[in-house]
Amino acid sequence: MFGIVPKPLWQKVVPSDDANRIDMSLHCPLAEDGREAILIDTGVGERLSEKERTLYRVDRDGGLLARLRELRIDPEDVTHVVLTHLHFDHLGGAVVRDGADRLRPAFPRAKHFVQRGELETALHPTNARLAAAYGHAPECLAPLQEAGLVEALDGETSILPGLRVVVTGGHTPSHQCPILEDGGESFVHLGDVAPTRAHLRPAWNQAYDLDPVETMEAKERLLSRAAEERWWVSFDHDHEIACARLGEGWQKTGAVDDGQPL
Repeated sequence: MFGIVPKPLWQKVVPSDDANRIDMSLHCPLAEDGREAILIDTGVGERLSEKERTLYRVDRDGGLLARLRELRIDPEDVTHVVLTHLHFDHLGGAVVRDGADRLRPAFPRAKHFVQRGELETALHPTNARLAAAYGHAPECLAPLQEAGLVEALDGETSILPGLRVVVTGGHTPSHQCPILEDGGESFVHLGDVAPTRAHLRPAWNQAYDLDPVETMEAKERLLSRAAEERWWVSFDHDHEIACARLGEGWQKTGAVDDGQPL
Protein backbone atom coordinates (compact mmCIF):
# COMPACT_ATOMS: atom_id res chain seq x y z
CA MET A 1 0.00 0.00 0.00
CA PHE A 2 2.99 2.34 0.31
CA GLY A 3 5.09 1.49 -2.73
CA ILE A 4 8.71 2.60 -2.38
CA VAL A 5 8.24 4.13 1.10
CA PRO A 6 10.38 2.07 3.51
CA LYS A 7 8.44 0.00 6.03
CA PRO A 8 10.16 1.60 9.07
CA LEU A 9 8.57 4.90 7.99
CA TRP A 10 5.02 3.81 7.15
CA GLN A 11 4.72 1.37 10.03
CA LYS A 12 5.04 4.27 12.49
CA VAL A 13 1.78 5.57 11.07
CA VAL A 14 -0.02 2.37 10.05
CA PRO A 15 1.03 -0.75 11.99
CA SER A 16 0.97 -4.12 10.24
CA ASP A 17 0.52 -7.70 11.37
CA ASP A 18 3.11 -10.45 11.02
CA ALA A 19 1.99 -11.02 7.41
CA ASN A 20 2.56 -7.33 6.57
CA ARG A 21 -1.20 -6.71 6.34
CA ILE A 22 -2.71 -3.47 7.59
CA ASP A 23 -6.27 -2.75 8.70
CA MET A 24 -8.30 -1.13 5.92
CA SER A 25 -11.98 -0.50 5.29
CA LEU A 26 -14.04 -0.17 2.13
CA HIS A 27 -16.13 3.00 2.08
CA CYS A 28 -18.89 3.44 -0.48
CA PRO A 29 -20.40 6.91 0.06
CA LEU A 30 -24.13 7.31 -0.49
CA ALA A 31 -25.95 10.55 -1.36
CA GLU A 32 -29.73 10.82 -1.60
CA ASP A 33 -32.28 13.61 -1.90
CA GLY A 34 -35.59 11.78 -1.97
CA ARG A 35 -35.47 11.32 -5.74
CA GLU A 36 -31.97 10.09 -6.54
CA ALA A 37 -29.79 7.71 -4.58
CA ILE A 38 -26.15 7.93 -5.68
CA LEU A 39 -23.66 5.26 -4.64
CA ILE A 40 -19.92 5.69 -5.10
CA ASP A 41 -18.09 2.39 -5.69
CA THR A 42 -19.44 -0.97 -4.56
CA GLY A 43 -16.76 -2.81 -2.55
CA VAL A 44 -15.58 -6.40 -3.06
CA GLY A 45 -19.00 -8.04 -3.30
CA GLU A 46 -19.45 -11.81 -3.29
CA ARG A 47 -17.10 -12.97 -6.01
CA LEU A 48 -13.92 -13.52 -3.97
CA SER A 49 -12.70 -17.09 -3.74
CA GLU A 50 -12.01 -18.67 -0.36
CA LYS A 51 -8.29 -18.31 -1.07
CA GLU A 52 -8.71 -14.59 -1.75
CA ARG A 53 -10.83 -14.11 1.38
CA THR A 54 -8.08 -15.76 3.44
CA LEU A 55 -5.31 -13.81 1.73
CA TYR A 56 -6.97 -10.44 2.31
CA ARG A 57 -8.53 -11.52 5.65
CA VAL A 58 -11.88 -10.18 4.47
CA ASP A 59 -14.55 -9.51 7.10
CA ARG A 60 -17.64 -8.29 5.24
CA ASP A 61 -20.25 -8.66 8.01
CA GLY A 62 -22.98 -8.63 5.38
CA GLY A 63 -21.20 -6.21 3.10
CA LEU A 64 -22.61 -3.24 1.25
CA LEU A 65 -26.16 -4.55 0.88
CA ALA A 66 -26.43 -5.10 4.64
CA ARG A 67 -25.26 -1.54 5.28
CA LEU A 68 -27.87 -0.21 2.86
CA ARG A 69 -30.59 -2.25 4.55
CA GLU A 70 -29.64 -0.58 7.84
CA LEU A 71 -30.48 2.72 6.13
CA ARG A 72 -33.74 1.20 4.83
CA ILE A 73 -32.50 1.41 1.25
CA ASP A 74 -33.25 -1.45 -1.13
CA PRO A 75 -30.98 -2.21 -4.09
CA GLU A 76 -33.78 -1.06 -6.41
CA ASP A 77 -33.70 2.37 -4.74
CA VAL A 78 -30.19 3.13 -6.03
CA THR A 79 -30.39 5.21 -9.21
CA HIS A 80 -26.72 6.02 -9.93
CA VAL A 81 -23.48 4.17 -9.27
CA VAL A 82 -20.25 6.09 -9.89
CA LEU A 83 -17.21 3.83 -10.19
CA THR A 84 -13.87 5.50 -9.50
CA HIS A 85 -12.15 2.64 -11.34
CA LEU A 86 -12.64 -1.06 -12.06
CA HIS A 87 -10.37 -2.91 -9.64
CA PHE A 88 -12.02 -5.77 -7.76
CA ASP A 89 -12.49 -3.90 -4.47
CA HIS A 90 -14.45 -1.12 -6.19
CA LEU A 91 -16.44 -3.01 -8.83
CA GLY A 92 -17.10 -6.41 -7.22
CA GLY A 93 -20.22 -5.35 -5.33
CA ALA A 94 -21.96 -4.18 -8.51
CA VAL A 95 -23.07 -7.77 -9.10
CA VAL A 96 -24.60 -10.50 -6.93
CA ARG A 97 -25.19 -14.21 -7.46
CA ASP A 98 -28.71 -15.49 -8.08
CA GLY A 99 -30.16 -18.87 -7.11
CA ALA A 100 -28.49 -20.49 -10.11
CA ASP A 101 -25.09 -19.07 -9.07
CA ARG A 102 -25.12 -16.63 -11.99
CA LEU A 103 -24.01 -13.03 -11.63
CA ARG A 104 -26.67 -10.36 -12.05
CA PRO A 105 -26.71 -6.60 -11.39
CA ALA A 106 -26.88 -5.78 -7.67
CA PHE A 107 -28.56 -2.44 -8.44
CA PRO A 108 -30.88 -3.21 -11.35
CA ARG A 109 -32.28 0.34 -11.78
CA ALA A 110 -28.95 2.17 -11.54
CA LYS A 111 -26.83 3.54 -14.34
CA HIS A 112 -23.17 2.75 -13.67
CA PHE A 113 -20.82 5.57 -14.68
CA VAL A 114 -17.18 4.90 -15.55
CA GLN A 115 -14.63 6.56 -17.77
CA ARG A 116 -14.52 5.12 -21.28
CA GLY A 117 -10.74 4.72 -21.08
CA GLU A 118 -11.08 2.74 -17.84
CA LEU A 119 -13.66 0.48 -19.45
CA GLU A 120 -11.48 -0.16 -22.47
CA THR A 121 -8.43 -0.89 -20.32
CA ALA A 122 -10.38 -3.33 -18.14
CA LEU A 123 -11.91 -5.21 -21.05
CA HIS A 124 -8.88 -5.13 -23.35
CA PRO A 125 -5.70 -5.05 -21.21
CA THR A 126 -2.55 -4.56 -23.24
CA ASN A 127 -0.05 -6.26 -20.93
CA ALA A 128 0.18 -8.91 -18.22
CA ARG A 129 0.12 -6.44 -15.34
CA LEU A 130 -3.12 -4.87 -16.52
CA ALA A 131 -4.62 -8.29 -17.20
CA ALA A 132 -3.91 -9.32 -13.60
CA ALA A 133 -5.24 -6.06 -12.14
CA TYR A 134 -8.52 -6.30 -14.09
CA GLY A 135 -8.86 -10.11 -14.15
CA HIS A 136 -12.30 -10.04 -12.52
CA ALA A 137 -13.69 -7.10 -14.50
CA PRO A 138 -15.12 -8.85 -17.59
CA GLU A 139 -17.34 -11.19 -15.57
CA CYS A 140 -18.56 -8.33 -13.37
CA LEU A 141 -19.17 -5.96 -16.26
CA ALA A 142 -20.94 -8.47 -18.51
CA PRO A 143 -24.26 -8.56 -16.58
CA LEU A 144 -24.24 -4.76 -16.31
CA GLN A 145 -23.61 -4.30 -20.01
CA GLU A 146 -26.22 -6.90 -20.98
CA ALA A 147 -28.77 -4.97 -18.92
CA GLY A 148 -27.75 -1.66 -20.52
CA LEU A 149 -26.61 -0.25 -17.20
CA VAL A 150 -23.10 0.94 -18.11
CA GLU A 151 -22.58 4.52 -19.25
CA ALA A 152 -19.10 5.49 -20.48
CA LEU A 153 -17.89 9.00 -19.76
CA ASP A 154 -15.28 11.01 -21.65
CA GLY A 155 -13.32 13.19 -19.25
CA GLU A 156 -14.67 15.64 -16.69
CA THR A 157 -18.44 15.42 -16.82
CA SER A 158 -21.51 16.64 -14.97
CA ILE A 159 -23.75 13.64 -14.33
CA LEU A 160 -26.48 15.40 -12.36
CA PRO A 161 -26.91 18.89 -10.92
CA GLY A 162 -24.52 18.84 -8.00
CA LEU A 163 -22.65 15.71 -9.15
CA ARG A 164 -19.64 15.78 -11.42
CA VAL A 165 -16.51 13.70 -11.95
CA VAL A 166 -12.92 14.74 -12.58
CA VAL A 167 -10.31 12.45 -14.10
CA THR A 168 -7.12 12.12 -12.05
CA GLY A 169 -5.32 9.18 -13.64
CA GLY A 170 -2.36 7.94 -11.65
CA HIS A 171 -3.71 4.85 -9.95
CA THR A 172 -5.22 3.73 -13.24
CA PRO A 173 -5.04 5.64 -16.55
CA SER A 174 -8.63 6.92 -16.25
CA HIS A 175 -9.24 6.88 -12.51
CA GLN A 176 -11.98 9.41 -11.66
CA CYS A 177 -13.09 11.21 -8.50
CA PRO A 178 -16.75 12.21 -8.01
CA ILE A 179 -17.51 15.61 -6.49
CA LEU A 180 -20.84 16.37 -4.83
CA GLU A 181 -21.92 19.97 -4.20
CA ASP A 182 -24.97 21.15 -2.28
CA GLY A 183 -25.86 24.12 -0.09
CA GLY A 184 -22.43 25.68 -0.38
CA GLU A 185 -20.66 22.48 0.72
CA SER A 186 -18.47 20.23 -1.41
CA PHE A 187 -17.56 16.57 -0.95
CA VAL A 188 -14.98 14.65 -2.99
CA HIS A 189 -14.35 10.92 -2.84
CA LEU A 190 -10.64 10.40 -3.39
CA GLY A 191 -10.81 6.80 -4.51
CA ASP A 192 -7.33 5.32 -4.74
CA VAL A 193 -5.57 8.62 -5.40
CA ALA A 194 -5.32 8.96 -1.60
CA PRO A 195 -6.95 5.86 -0.10
CA THR A 196 -6.10 6.70 3.53
CA ARG A 197 -5.00 9.73 5.52
CA ALA A 198 -1.43 8.44 5.37
CA HIS A 199 -1.54 8.77 1.58
CA LEU A 200 -2.09 12.52 1.78
CA ARG A 201 1.69 12.76 1.86
CA PRO A 202 2.84 13.49 -1.72
CA ALA A 203 5.20 10.53 -2.21
CA TRP A 204 3.25 7.96 -0.20
CA ASN A 205 1.67 6.14 -3.11
CA GLN A 206 0.60 2.55 -3.66
CA ALA A 207 2.74 0.06 -5.52
CA TYR A 208 -0.41 -0.58 -7.57
CA ASP A 209 -0.31 2.93 -9.07
CA LEU A 210 0.43 2.71 -12.77
CA ASP A 211 1.82 6.27 -12.83
CA PRO A 212 3.01 7.42 -9.37
CA VAL A 213 4.09 10.84 -10.67
CA GLU A 214 0.62 11.40 -12.09
CA THR A 215 -0.85 10.37 -8.72
CA MET A 216 1.34 12.94 -6.96
CA GLU A 217 0.29 15.66 -9.40
CA ALA A 218 -3.39 14.75 -8.99
CA LYS A 219 -3.11 14.84 -5.20
CA GLU A 220 -1.49 18.26 -5.26
CA ARG A 221 -4.08 19.66 -7.66
CA LEU A 222 -7.18 18.17 -6.06
CA LEU A 223 -6.23 18.31 -2.40
CA SER A 224 -4.87 21.84 -2.52
CA ARG A 225 -8.24 23.04 -3.73
CA ALA A 226 -10.04 20.87 -1.18
CA ALA A 227 -7.94 22.37 1.62
CA GLU A 228 -8.36 25.94 0.40
CA GLU A 229 -12.14 25.67 -0.06
CA ARG A 230 -12.74 23.44 2.99
CA TRP A 231 -14.20 20.53 1.07
CA TRP A 232 -15.05 17.28 2.76
CA VAL A 233 -12.74 14.53 1.48
CA SER A 234 -13.69 10.87 1.66
CA PHE A 235 -11.13 8.07 1.99
CA ASP A 236 -12.03 4.73 0.49
CA HIS A 237 -9.72 2.59 2.64
CA ASP A 238 -8.99 4.46 5.88
CA HIS A 239 -9.83 2.19 8.81
CA GLU A 240 -10.69 4.94 11.29
CA ILE A 241 -11.91 8.05 9.44
CA ALA A 242 -14.52 7.89 6.68
CA CYS A 243 -14.31 11.55 5.68
CA ALA A 244 -12.83 14.79 6.97
CA ARG A 245 -11.67 18.26 6.12
CA LEU A 246 -7.94 18.66 5.62
CA GLY A 247 -6.05 20.12 8.55
CA GLU A 248 -3.02 22.38 8.69
CA GLY A 249 0.09 20.55 7.51
CA TRP A 250 -1.91 17.82 5.75
CA GLN A 251 0.84 17.31 3.15
CA LYS A 252 3.47 16.44 5.77
CA THR A 253 1.44 14.74 8.46
CA GLY A 254 -1.86 13.62 6.93
CA ALA A 255 -3.63 15.85 9.44
CA VAL A 256 -7.40 16.24 9.20
CA ASP A 257 -10.05 18.35 10.93
CA ASP A 258 -13.66 17.45 11.74
CA GLY A 259 -12.97 13.82 10.99
CA GLN A 260 -16.07 11.62 10.81
CA PRO A 261 -15.17 8.31 12.46
CA LEU A 262 -16.47 4.95 11.30
